[in-house]
Amino acid sequence: MCDVDYVRSIVNNGLSKNDAVRLFVECDFRVLAKVANEITEKVTGNSVTFVNNVVINYSNICVAQCPICAFYRPPKHPEAYVRSPQEIINAVREARARYGVDELHINGGFNPDLTIEYFEEVFSGVKKAVPEIIIKGPTAAEVDFYARVWRMSSREVLERLKVAGLDVLSGGGAEILSEDVRKIITPYKFDANTWLRIQKEAHEVGLHTNATMLYGHIEQPHHIVEHVMAIKRLQEETGGVLMFIPIKFVPWNTRLLKDGIVKGPAPPEYDIKVIAISRLILGSTIGRIGAYWASTGKRLASTLLLSGANDLVGTMINEQVMKQAGLREYTTIEELASIAREVGRRSYLRDTLHRKLIEVKP
Repeated sequence: MCDVDYVRSIVNNGLSKNDAVRLFVECDFRVLAKVANEITEKVTGNSVTFVNNVVINYSNICVAQCPICAFYRPPKHPEAYVRSPQEIINAVREARARYGVDELHINGGFNPDLTIEYFEEVFSGVKKAVPEIIIKGPTAAEVDFYARVWRMSSREVLERLKVAGLDVLSGGGAEILSEDVRKIITPYKFDANTWLRIQKEAHEVGLHTNATMLYGHIEQPHHIVEHVMAIKRLQEETGGVLMFIPIKFVPWNTRLLKDGIVKGPAPPEYDIKVIAISRLILGSTIGRIGAYWASTGKRLASTLLLSGANDLVGTMINEQVMKQAGLREYTTIEELASIAREVGRRSYLRDTLHRKLIEVKP
């Protein structure tokens, strides 16, 4: 019988891949959540953290045109855009003045017309205009694409972007680190090994990173387990991963939904299992696991904070990727703090590097 004591014993004896898959498939989500929450409380106590950040997409033009994405527009599409460096700088300055943001989260599509100098101008300009801002982005997928377009190594791209002002590499582009899934959901992106390699290179050149996982589309439990275990091995090797963020697939307006490959969002019980099994596998190897309210919704995010997660990621001001996919929620520092308090947690505003800045009290 898959009860709490059984799960505890399996985890305490060392969780193998087969063990993790079996727990995911056979155990009730409430049982997994309880044990995962116990581990999280040992790792970080009753604290929940998040950053106050603004999201700016430099361009929505993307030649990859993945069927999981509702954000991209092909070149010359009437809704396609590229933001000028000055436009981005002005937006960051305004967000800092109006909302007090500490982080710029910046990414976009695969736009072959952009140059390395464009990104250098953006990052250096932002740092000059708002020196306090921590710049997080782009994803390893973008680094790989632009490295090939610019005929540079990915390491050279990372080094030049760091010199220009990049502080942290975004965790996106990982999707699911299994080729049989990637060939359907991201057929023209790089492979899983390349994502892992670029993450390692970022750590080697002095950039911390996040790590993500897109779930709730066509993957199976063993794909989830393999992905989380790959992230754990990466962290054990480099120590450079700040946080693991499972991101729920929002299917509305995507080709996967239109083609009937997926029927709708994953049920909440599945979300809870994903977060819980992530904590059971990662333990304290990666302290923070994100409850990404922008993909799950705020109501479920509070439940995930009792299921192994302990970070609400960020205020995500101006987030567009999830909105284009059909999820239209907004939030504030106060609201994220309320989500944490609802489940008996103390909330802390942190910076990108997970240094606690201030407790957000009622």
